[in-house]
Amino acid sequence: MKRVEVDQVIKQPRFTKKQRMIIKEAIMHVILITIATFFIFPFLWMVMTALKTPQELLAGTDVFFPQDPQWDNFKLAVTAVPFFLYLKNSLILVIFAVTGTLISATLTAYAFAKLQWPGRDTFFIVMLATMMIPIQVILIPTYIMYSKIGWLGTRLPLTVPYFFGGGSAFFIFMLRQFFKGTPKELTESAIVDGATHFKIFLKIMLPLSKPALITVALFTFMMVWNDYFGPLIYLSDPDMMTLALGLRGFQTQFSGRFDLMMAASLLVMTPTLIIFFLAQKQFIEGITFSGIKG
Repeated sequence: MKRVEVDQVIKQPRFTKKQRMIIKEAIMHVILITIATFFIFPFLWMVMTALKTPQELLAGTDVFFPQDPQWDNFKLAVTAVPFFLYLKNSLILVIFAVTGTLISATLTAYAFAKLQWPGRDTFFIVMLATMMIPIQVILIPTYIMYSKIGWLGTRLPLTVPYFFGGGSAFFIFMLRQFFKGTPKELTESAIVDGATHFKIFLKIMLPLSKPALITVALFTFMMVWNDYFGPLIYLSDPDMMTLALGLRGFQTQFSGRFDLMMAASLLVMTPTLIIFFLAQKQFIEGITFSGIKG
């Protein structure tokens, strides 16, 4: 009897299945937290630098955490330049760009995914090929075209192209993959009931593609919000300057004040961070669904 009990103890596993899973998850979390620390350190350095005094900046790496946080640096960063004017200009471009991209990309993606028309696959390949063209190649022809039609110095070159698929080839491809992943029975039953393709697009496809649409809107927002090259080329009126241009001018004006530069950079970065954290669930779903379907 004692021999049997000894054999059972020897054969008993050191950890149960549940305990092994807990240990595995704990190790995974430790690894992820360690990796995340390396990524978050630059952001933490920006925050600490924005709160330092000029004397603490001169101390270099000897002082990481400010002894007396200077919250007035953010106030000075806002008042030293017309920050809210730049913010308004950036929001105008973002609203038009996001709206135009969602309209043009969704309609085009639906046509490529659900409609049958001559040359569809050929046109889709040509559209994908445009993603390989560097912007420097089309910059001069595009600038000359906008000059001929009198759009230079206005917001039109930075807003109107988004309503006609300008720069949306990747978004069209992603939405096409999402639409192709929807069951054919949905559209076929709707057509049998007498629904037009436009009604199917509005009533069925758009509600189902909410995660993908949020992903497209988020990508477009980040692209336009951080765009420096476009406004620099096409805008000449200081009252139309965006935050990206204003931040560059702020850097020139306060080239030696890294505390103010970091404060201004954080203010410009904050809307992007807030929107990403609020929409990260839909963002991940949109990327996942668009990648595994079709």
